[in-house]
This record gives sequence, structure tokens and C-alpha cells, in this order.
Amino acid sequence: MSPQQTTAHIDSITPLTETILQLILTPETYIDYQAGQYLQILSKKNAYCYSIANAPLGLQKYELHIRQDRTNSSIQTLLDTIKQEQAAQICLPFGNCDLSHFQKNKPILFIAGGTGFAPIKAMIEQLLATGETRPFELFWGARSQSDLYMDDLVRQWQQRVSHFQYFSQLSTNNQATLGSNVRTRHKTDLKDWQVVIAGPFDMAYSTRDELVAHGALAANIFSDAFAVL
Repeated sequence: MSPQQTTAHIDSITPLTETILQLILTPETYIDYQAGQYLQILSKKNAYCYSIANAPLGLQKYELHIRQDRTNSSIQTLLDTIKQEQAAQICLPFGNCDLSHFQKNKPILFIAGGTGFAPIKAMIEQLLATGETRPFELFWGARSQSDLYMDDLVRQWQQRVSHFQYFSQLSTNNQATLGSNVRTRHKTDLKDWQVVIAGPFDMAYSTRDELVAHGALAANIFSDAFAVL
């Protein structure tokens, strides 16, 4: 589907942490998308990309997780404008890292850094809604416990779904990487898994390289970061 533009009204802006906001948008014209894709917020001559954090399950709203950066004046100006106007111009869908591109018979390893959890949340919601029976796992890394801002929700998923496993990691606790934690759990079978990486681009590239060096297949590792750089 080619990207289209519409006006979206702000349903709510909710702090998830001291630095992360949840935006719920209701579009004037709903534009469909795949779980894992992202949209752009258009402001003047700039386009700000944010992953859609909810699966397209009929609600016809878009959930975004936006990290506030007090040192980034353009992001602060964008947020101030959205709050004042209670609306935003958006364009979607973008991105090829969605469930439609994965092999249906292979289990999935999701690796999220910080707010990279947003698109993965949408994909897991889609898997849960469709009654997916293959194994899937989430490794979520953050700087502090508060940055695992939906930790309770993910633990509820794990309690309800026997073939879903969740592993969290705080970077302040040790020198282990998300990739090394994945390797510890999957010492001999990385080649059998599809891997989705979402988060900072440098993390996505370093994690991919680490996993490929230990048996993962590069063709089975997905991230929108790889299409951008």
C-alpha cells in the first residue's frame, strides 16, 4: 500500500515514564497498515518517524511511544505544537519489517532496545489476536527499570501464553548485550529462528553482526534500520 496523508486528532497524551509519552491518535480517514510498520508526523518541512505500537485489530487508532529529549529542540517543538493544536498531519504506512514478510513455519525472536518495543508490541498483539501457536520470544533491554515501561503487560502475556517467553535486561547492571543474552539461551539453534530487531540503529547493526557470527542466518534477521542506512 502506498503511503497516504490524513489529519489525526489527539485522543490522549499519557506519560509512561519521565521521558516517554504515549500518544493515541484518531485519524479523520483511517489508513490501514501492517503490525510492525511506522508512520510519519508531518510538521512544516520535517517528517518525524514513529513506530505504530498497536496492531490493526479494528480500533482504527494509532498508538505511538515518543521519547522526549530536552536537548532536541525540534522534537520539543513538535510535541508543543501537537499539544496546542490537538491534531497532527500524518502519513502512513512505511516500513517492511512486518509479519507479512516472515516465514510462517519459523519461530520468532524479538529484540527491542528502549522504545524499539513499540513495533514489537504491535507484532506480538497481532500474534496473540490470531492465536499463533509457534514459539516466540522477546528480549527487551533498557537503561533503567522504568524504561521497561510496559513490563507488567508483557509479563501478563507470558503468564497467559505458554509458547511466549520474555527476558528483560538493564544496561546499568552488567556488560552483557542483548545479543549475548540471546546467544546464551540459543547456543545451538539460532539458525532455526527468525529475528526482529527494533531500537537504536547502532544496536540493530551490532546485534545482527553478533548473531550472524554465532550461527544466525542474515536472511532471517529483520529491522527497518537496515533499509534506512
